[in-house]
Amino acid sequence: MHKFLILCLTILPLFSFSQGAPVKTVDWVTLAEGEKYSEKYGKNMLIFFYRDNCDFCMRMKKEVLTDPQVIRLINENFFPVMLNGKTKKPITYNGKKYINDAPIEEDPNSTWRHNLFFDLVEPTGGNFYWPTIVIINGKDKKVGQLPGFKTKPQLLRSLNKLK
Repeated sequence: MHKFLILCLTILPLFSFSQGAPVKTVDWVTLAEGEKYSEKYGKNMLIFFYRDNCDFCMRMKKEVLTDPQVIRLINENFFPVMLNGKTKKPITYNGKKYINDAPIEEDPNSTWRHNLFFDLVEPTGGNFYWPTIVIINGKDKKVGQLPGFKTKPQLLRSLNKLK
């Protein structure tokens, strides 16, 4: 009996601590998957628009979108999509094909944005900010926008209002 008790006390904690390992990253999906799942399950889609060589975008990816609380809130309440808002690749959204029609030869370092970004993001004070998060419901209606870098507390507060 004594050996059985020791064995139980040794093995039982292993089972309790192995349950529900924390998720360490946001479960990013493609835009097409986000649209499909959002409509099917009635959960909002979160689109994180970034651009290359954007310090605030990189900071938000590294400092905020890696936080366990932020990850949990996003994964449990949204279908998250990450899109480069300046890509030259065509993007299909809601049955429409969007392009970035700024000619690359005109200005290879252009600050021109993709037409999907322009269609979904409203300027704040006449300006576009990077990164920008847009929340879309299952009926392809925009329900919110979070322009610019957000700290962990700011993002948690804002997303809790939009979930």
